[in-house]
Parts: sequence; C-alpha cells; structure tokens
Amino acid sequence: MDQKSFYDLLSRYESGNCTKAEKLWVDQWYHNLNSKDFKDLSSSTLEEMQKNTWYNINTIERKPVPALKVKWLWPKVAIAASIVVAFFIAGLYLVNYNHAEQSFLDENVDLNLISQTNESDSTMVIALSDKSTVSLKPKANIIYPKVFASNKRTVYLKGNAFFSVSKDPKKPFFVYNQKLVVRVLGTSFWVKSATDNMPAQVAVRTGKVHVEENQKSSLFDFSKKKLAEPILLTPNQKGVFSEHHLNKTLVSNPIPLAEAYNVPTSLSYNFKEESIKEIFKTLSEAYGIEIKSDSEQISTYTFTGDLSKKGLYEQLDLICGTISSKYYIQGTRIVVSKN
Repeated sequence: MDQKSFYDLLSRYESGNCTKAEKLWVDQWYHNLNSKDFKDLSSSTLEEMQKNTWYNINTIERKPVPALKVKWLWPKVAIAASIVVAFFIAGLYLVNYNHAEQSFLDENVDLNLISQTNESDSTMVIALSDKSTVSLKPKANIIYPKVFASNKRTVYLKGNAFFSVSKDPKKPFFVYNQKLVVRVLGTSFWVKSATDNMPAQVAVRTGKVHVEENQKSSLFDFSKKKLAEPILLTPNQKGVFSEHHLNKTLVSNPIPLAEAYNVPTSLSYNFKEESIKEIFKTLSEAYGIEIKSDSEQISTYTFTGDLSKKGLYEQLDLICGTISSKYYIQGTRIVVSKN
C-alpha cells in the first residue's frame, strides 16, 4: 500500500466507509501511534507500520476489542493542509502578479496618470499630449500621463493597441507591458500583450522600433544571461516574445511602404514576360522585405500577369504557381525554392 492508498484508508475510516478488518487495523494503528508518540507521519514510518501490520489485515481474529483512546490527527492534518494550500495560492499570486505595472506606476508617481479601458466593441482612439495617437482595441487598457515628462514619453499597455507616435528625437517614446519594453522616436506599430493562446508581439508599420524584455515583469530578478537579446524591427517585421527569447519574423499581412508612409510610388505590379529575378527585386523594394531564390534556375524564369491589388503572399502564390515552386519565410526574409 502506497502513501496515497494509506490516506485514502484514513479518509474512509473517518467517514465510516471502511470494512471491519480495515477499521480494526486503523484502531490498532492509532494505538501504536500513541504508544510510540509519533509527531509526524513520514514515509519511513508508513513503511514500517505497513510491514508490521498490513500484512496481517485479513488474518486478524475478528473479536471485540476494547475501546481505545485515539489521539485524532485530523485537526493537525487539516491545519497543515491549510498552510500548504495558502503557500500554494500565495505562490500562484506571486508568479502571476503584474509587477511590471506596479513598477511603472512607482516610476511615474510624480506625473498625473490617466487610466483608460476600452469597454466598447470597437476601436477607441486616444490622443496623447504630444499629438501621438493610440488606437485601443476592445478590452485593452492604457495608463499614460496627462502631460509627458520633460525627458521621455512613457505609457503602459494591457491588451492590444496600434500606436502612431509623433517625432521628437529629444523625447523617446516608450511602451511598457508585462513582458516587453518598446522604444521608438517616431513611427507606427502594433503592440500585443501576451495571452494564454498568443505570446507578446510587436509589429512595425513605419519607422524603426527597439524591443527588449521588460526586466520588471517579475518580482524575481533575472540575470542578464537569462534575459532576451534586444531586437530592432523595421517595417513589415514582427518581434515575438517567448520564454526569454525575442524572435524576428514577418507580419501576417505585409503592406507596401508607399501605402504605409502615404507617399506616391512609380512601382508597377503589372508584369509582361518579366524575369523572376527582376520581379523579386521590385517586390523587395515595394515591401522592404528581402526576397530571394535558392536556385539559379528560378532566376531564369519569366512571369506575365497583373499582381496589382493583391497582397504580397497572394502575389507570391501566383508567381510560384506558374514556375512550380514554393516559398517559405526564413526569419525576416522570403525564400523561393524548387524543393
């Protein structure tokens, strides 16, 4: 009988659901326990008792036994269990406690902070004191000062939001959440907080963004070796955070740079007998994404077709379909392969 079975027997004894032989055995066990003055129930004690008595459980002579004065252990067991549960709950609280938010509040205690939560089903646009704007998604919350400090601009985000930050080289803009710290000068980007189904992410639309792990995310300090290596993101790139690692990849829907920056372009996506090599060069310039092939043979092919009004991945699907190839994303570049 293992320890779990033993506790199960005691539970059934307490509720009166054990057999007469089991009840007799437990009565004798309590008697032996009192006579030996055991204070704790250890595994070695269980094994000793098990060897000495449990083997004879079914051979005990079934005759009336004198009532024994039993020293009940259940109150002590209940207290001990309560302490264990309390420590367990406290541990869960410390692990899940959002220390990053409290740290942000402590560091900006001198500022007049505003907290806003989007309780609606549509995007809420918030104008900040520096003329930057935040498009707050439903259920998201942002904490920001009514007027930014003189040397930097800081906000704290819970949930998902799109930022359009005004340029001010003398006052860098910082977005904090529980996992990440995003530093920008003037750009537009998405910040998505971690959920049970999705890691924390930062996706850049315009400009450059510096992303690092938030060292204040936990009450426990991490050594620099355990912290994620910071990354620099450019348009159409995305940073994904998971287990102290920041990985760079591409956004799910790349946007042409001319559209992102709202500037005119002379690039045309209507190709007539154009070499694949030149088409990749045009698309790379349009999206700011390196597109290459792993075969010289692919570069010799040509393509005819109008790829206007189609997204990058749909454009690549059409091209690869005509040359019997496939493409895959490798970090922040796209590779077209015959394999």
